[in-house]
Amino acid sequence: MNESQNIQIPLSLFYKISGVFDYLLISNIELPVIFDFDATLSELREKQHKINMRAAYTSAIIANNDEQKRLAYSNYLKLKKRGYPQ
Repeated sequence: MNESQNIQIPLSLFYKISGVFDYLLISNIELPVIFDFDATLSELREKQHKINMRAAYTSAIIANNDEQKRLAYSNYLKLKKRGYPQ
């Protein structure tokens, strides 16, 4: 399998996988280096940030009125400025 290929999984499964990694993080469980936990967790967080950014942008686009559009776009800009958690 080509390592650069992407796959699609259901969003609910993504949230479950992220939850497992968050649990492992707060449990202070020592995992073997071969699992590359920190890099995997970082990639999951980056993906979650991108999902949040896409949802915030979509909210700004589909807003019903100018006030909702301004608020949604403001929320989008806050997420964009903050960046994803490391």
